[in-house]
Amino acid sequence: MHEQGYAWSDKSGEPAAAATFVALERAIASSDPHHLALYKRTQDWWRRHSLRAADASALYPDVYFRRMADDIEISWLDRQPSFAPDGFLLALRPGYALLPVRAVAEPLWQFLDWATTTAITQSEADTSRVALLRSDFLKLRRTPVSELEVRHVGTSIQSMLTDARRDMALEHELNLVDDIPAIEHLDAAVLMFGGINVAIEECDVNRLVQFLHRYRGGIEKGVLHEITGNPEVELWCPPYEEGYRLAEEVRDELGIPANQLFVDIQHILDCLGIAIEDVELATDSVRGVAVAGSGFSPAIMVNTKSAFNANTAGRRFTLAHELCHILFDRTHARKISHVSGPWAPARTEKRANAFAAMFLASNASLAKRLDGVDQVKIAQLAKEAGIGYSALVEHLYNVDLIGDNERERLRGL
Repeated sequence: MHEQGYAWSDKSGEPAAAATFVALERAIASSDPHHLALYKRTQDWWRRHSLRAADASALYPDVYFRRMADDIEISWLDRQPSFAPDGFLLALRPGYALLPVRAVAEPLWQFLDWATTTAITQSEADTSRVALLRSDFLKLRRTPVSELEVRHVGTSIQSMLTDARRDMALEHELNLVDDIPAIEHLDAAVLMFGGINVAIEECDVNRLVQFLHRYRGGIEKGVLHEITGNPEVELWCPPYEEGYRLAEEVRDELGIPANQLFVDIQHILDCLGIAIEDVELATDSVRGVAVAGSGFSPAIMVNTKSAFNANTAGRRFTLAHELCHILFDRTHARKISHVSGPWAPARTEKRANAFAAMFLASNASLAKRLDGVDQVKIAQLAKEAGIGYSALVEHLYNVDLIGDNERERLRGL
């Protein structure tokens, strides 16, 4: 109910059921010692999140539970049980759903309570086993909130967050699901560091928490509130397609003509009331940070240490990327506190990248000005659009304005 990050690097953006199965298959089939060690960590993650891991002989779907910010992702495969009797077949297709924490935690908790209270026993051994389960259940009820949070951010980050909160007198916001040991809405600072699985120094934790603290207590402009939403995510829809569609919708809502090539992203953010800060962090793994929503005025931090932001074009792309997070990646509590980096959910980042590309250079504006496909002309078009050359080449390819051969030639391969 609280662990979001994988034990491995995931670039697919697939739900946990599919991502875990692929990771296990890849690691177990390898003779590389690194992969063998990774397999153990991946298997441990599987045991914590897969329902079938509890009993390989059970006749239920291959279901996984995983935290996703303030939601629970439930995903499943169409794999049949290993020990199903003849004629038994589960009729289902792979899929997933995102549900509020309360909607998942309450029925599961009620089932555990009922099962450990009403279980019928046939022997002393059964009675002892049920008593042990009941004791474990009651112990689970008393789990400290700190132990729940540490599943989300890890021990080292939690320790640094505790120190940063104390130094800044930052109130620790808690929202539990009644008397169930499940956090319904994560604290904004915890949410910001969720899933981080790379080293980050204490000075950066302090800077990021300070950034969060500066924009606490503010409000959003009406125009930003009107175009903000939580779009339904369809698994069959590639994240880049979703990002493109959302960018076209936002351009239209903001009155940006479809054939307008250069978009002044800084001016647009100013008009939307989104503050921008350029900050040099100690780490280059953080690309940008976005905060917005209930209890915050919207803001974007651009990490000037990141290679993504080394030039004007890269910085513009980061601003558009973070705008996508502010508009479309809020929790059920209507807030966002997001750090973009290599640990962030792959699907979320792919969607934000596609949004940034289409928002800064629409399909129609590129098609109108695409006059020949050579490196000189594409470099000039990238300069006019205010985006990077490599980013433009990939964008042209993704929107079918160039083909495979042209893409490879423009890459110089």
